[in-house]
Amino acid sequence: MRQMKKGLTRLILATMMTLSLCACSSGGGTAPILTVAGKEVILGDTGANVFPLTEFEMTIPGEGLPIGKMPGKSWLSTFMSLKKDGSSYAYLYVYNPGREEEVVTFATIYKLSFTMHTEDSESSHWAEDNVLVNGVNYFGMDANGVKETMTQFKALSEDDDYLSYKDGKYTYRFDLDDNGIVEEVEVEMKIDKSYH
Repeated sequence: MRQMKKGLTRLILATMMTLSLCACSSGGGTAPILTVAGKEVILGDTGANVFPLTEFEMTIPGEGLPIGKMPGKSWLSTFMSLKKDGSSYAYLYVYNPGREEEVVTFATIYKLSFTMHTEDSESSHWAEDNVLVNGVNYFGMDANGVKETMTQFKALSEDDDYLSYKDGKYTYRFDLDDNGIVEEVEVEMKIDKSYH
């Protein structure tokens, strides 16, 4: 019985060390949770198919519908635009970390960017119900408000034009307009760009 307990303890310790090493080698940090048109996206985990094509329009600029397949260990060098009911929600960037081919619309989202709806322009094509980043809606927020929400992350830049932060392998960027209000948000997980 004592030998079994020792063996079990060693196994648990070895597993914890392996998990710890994996976390270190992967860059660490906590994956951002984004809410887009009511759908939850966890960078590096959620596939683009979380947005069913029966509800959303997904296109690659200049190429139309993303109907092709991505080879294993590859990333799409352009973005896919996500629209619903005539409004644009976000630009999605995807990669295929697996070894097998993957349909583009099932590939994993590693980056998402979006622009805020402009209240003073009736022609704004961006959705009014903006994307939430870790539960926060940055619509109408100024630089100080952003800084308050990002205190737990390492500041990379807090310029007048943009703010950027890092959490392990994840980066957040907030572009500000001429009035110092958040205009565009980009959240990205670092991936190996030596992929195809």
